[in-house]
Amino acid sequence: MFDLIMKDILGQPAILVGLFAMCGLLLQKKNFADTVSGTLKTIMGFVVLGGGATILIGALDVFGKIFDKAFHIKGIIPNNEAVVAIAQQTLGTETALIMVFGMIANLLIARFTRFKYVFLTGHHTLFMACLISAVFSTTGMKGASLVISGSIILGLLMVIFPALLQPYVRKITGMDDIAIGHFGSVGYLAAGFVGSKFGNKEKSTEQIKVPKSLGFLRDTSVSMSLTMAVLFFIVAPFAGKNFIETELSNGQNYLVYSFM
Repeated sequence: MFDLIMKDILGQPAILVGLFAMCGLLLQKKNFADTVSGTLKTIMGFVVLGGGATILIGALDVFGKIFDKAFHIKGIIPNNEAVVAIAQQTLGTETALIMVFGMIANLLIARFTRFKYVFLTGHHTLFMACLISAVFSTTGMKGASLVISGSIILGLLMVIFPALLQPYVRKITGMDDIAIGHFGSVGYLAAGFVGSKFGNKEKSTEQIKVPKSLGFLRDTSVSMSLTMAVLFFIVAPFAGKNFIETELSNGQNYLVYSFM
């Protein structure tokens, strides 16, 4: 029975995250319908995320083989979605625990220190939990030590990064009521410093007019799909039609396979 609970139930990341969501809904005193709905939606969302991760890993694996054949070098794709996909498959339970306990650590730090920042950007919290679990696991850490240390690091990052940018947020918005919850804050901090020295406060990027014909590029999924298609089309001819159709596409035209 213990093995059933620990391995088959709590060992499933989707169920684990769903249970934490249920606890949160119960603490908010939500009614039965909202609790069931919220719990199931959380579980389904995590399952869908895992499915997307599998698709992404498959696409990156194919691209790596084509790139290797074309240029005879091992390509590295510095993409956070790739890390998320791999961590979801290999360290799903650890990632889920680091995410949940990292959020708890964030709340405790915000409650008992002067850093009153609560990080609400959920998908970035997941991204960082995946990254931390992947990096820490390469050092040999596992189990409780991985989860505890990862949760503490995540909780600290969730208050430090908003605090770094708050002087610029205060200057731009004129208030202290909001903060930026994003783990790209070091880059934004550098941009803010450069902008404060060389920028023009009278001109805003919001004033830049983008042609309506290119408006579809604002959609992240569309722009990402086009970018991947272009990369495949560039690399595929170098790998060769015969290699792709015999080794990868099972006879499908190599250009059509690259697009799909």
